[in-house]
Amino acid sequence: MTQTILPNKLIDRSSPIPAYQQIANDISKRIAQREWKINDKLPSEQELAQNYGVSRVTIRQAMAQLERDGLIEKFQGKGAYVKSNPRCLVQDLSFPSLDLAHTEKNPITSRIILEEEITPPTSEVCHMLGIHDNTILIHFLRLHYFRERPAGLSNIWFPKEKVPDITADSLVENSISKTLFYTYHYDIEFIDNSIESMKLSVNEASLLNSIYDAPGLLINSQYLLADETPIEYSSTIWLSACTKLHYRVTK
Repeated sequence: MTQTILPNKLIDRSSPIPAYQQIANDISKRIAQREWKINDKLPSEQELAQNYGVSRVTIRQAMAQLERDGLIEKFQGKGAYVKSNPRCLVQDLSFPSLDLAHTEKNPITSRIILEEEITPPTSEVCHMLGIHDNTILIHFLRLHYFRERPAGLSNIWFPKEKVPDITADSLVENSISKTLFYTYHYDIEFIDNSIESMKLSVNEASLLNSIYDAPGLLINSQYLLADETPIEYSSTIWLSACTKLHYRVTK
């Protein structure tokens, strides 16, 4: 089924994000919102170019990106058809654990791509972990995948003295919270979170297979025991284009 695209859907020409990427993101969002369903035919390149106010070359770049992402399929002489629904990664801010879970709804996996001892810590990490600047830290860099594509990046710090011998291979079920509980007997009582918008650095964009200055969501989390002793501090970036945050407030 072919649908008529709404008029005046223009791109933001002041944005640092390339026009083709803005268009690809917008079409992806509209597919996720079921404006176009699987097997629907998308408007022609000419219609899209007129609607977004760009050249057909830019539209072809956007369509090529969508095809690489597996969202559409193009057929010679027939046009482009929706192949799959992108669906967002829904990060559930449940407590006391924020570990990601692989489910049918959210096929999320993660792996630690760097583990190291570092000293001295930055002033921010010192403050959040309540430590001195000569404290030795364990640092993990963890890459999260949603539908086998990079979607998030976590920097995680612990004082080495509180988690001796922790390594990527020693994690219980690849879970930091389970490792803290079962291996080190830390019962996390509170998680203080701050959420803010940010833009990707060159290194972050490279690891996330994205573009420099693309928008992201930054969640900083401080993990505390009942006496408010901090055990872990993490800083996680999620790609804004594929992430929603969900939380429930109870009285």
